[in-house]
Order: sequence, then structure tokens, then C-alpha cells
Amino acid sequence: MILNEKTLEKKIDYFIQENNLKKTLNKDPTETYQKPIQKALQKYNALVNKRSHRYLVNIKPTAPRLNIYIKTHKGNERIRPVVKNTLAPSYKIAKYINRKLNCLLCLPYTYNRRKSQEIANQLKRMQIY
Repeated sequence: MILNEKTLEKKIDYFIQENNLKKTLNKDPTETYQKPIQKALQKYNALVNKRSHRYLVNIKPTAPRLNIYIKTHKGNERIRPVVKNTLAPSYKIAKYINRKLNCLLCLPYTYNRRKSQEIANQLKRMQIY
């Protein structure tokens, strides 16, 4: 699909405004999140073995990026936001925790979660030995 650059910018600005998002940040917050993750991994050796630490921390983390795709099959050419977060500071540890929780909990949806409250309730009922 060919779209005028100014039209695309207007659509992006409208999407950002409609969803109360910030377009830019004054400072990259990546390091602010990276350090607490590293400290938490060191603190909880019983949950995560030491050999896994280096695989659970992104060496060069970056802030997640927003990619925009146009929904050509919808009227008014709406925007589909896709966030690429594989290099975010918490990506690897979140993936690791998700795998562990999926082994411990019998949740019906493998790739998505419908209600976070439902998961929170299941986690509260879970017994850890």
C-alpha cells in the first residue's frame, strides 16, 4: 500500500493522542530497568540457578520500539501497532518466568492471557514447596 508520509504521520499522531501515549522520552529508561533485574537475579539464587543468570539478562538492552502497520482490510485504514520488545531488559526473564509458570499452572491459553486477575488468583492459590 502506498500512503502519503504526512497522512501516515497524522494517523500515528492521532493513534498516540487517542491512547494517551508519549511520543518521545527525555531520557532512555532502559538502564533504570536493567539494574534491578540483575540485582533480583543475584538475590534469588534459589529460584534461578547461577548458570542461567547470563542467559536471562540482555547484554545490550534497548527500549521497545513501536512499529506501525496499516490495516488495509478495515475502513479508514486504521493502524495496527506492533511493539518489538525482544531486546528490552525484561524480555528474557519474563519469557523464563512464563515458561516456569506454564509448567506449574494449568492455564488454558498458551500464547495469550485473557484476564490478568484470573492469573493472579491462580497464583495466590498455588502452593510452593
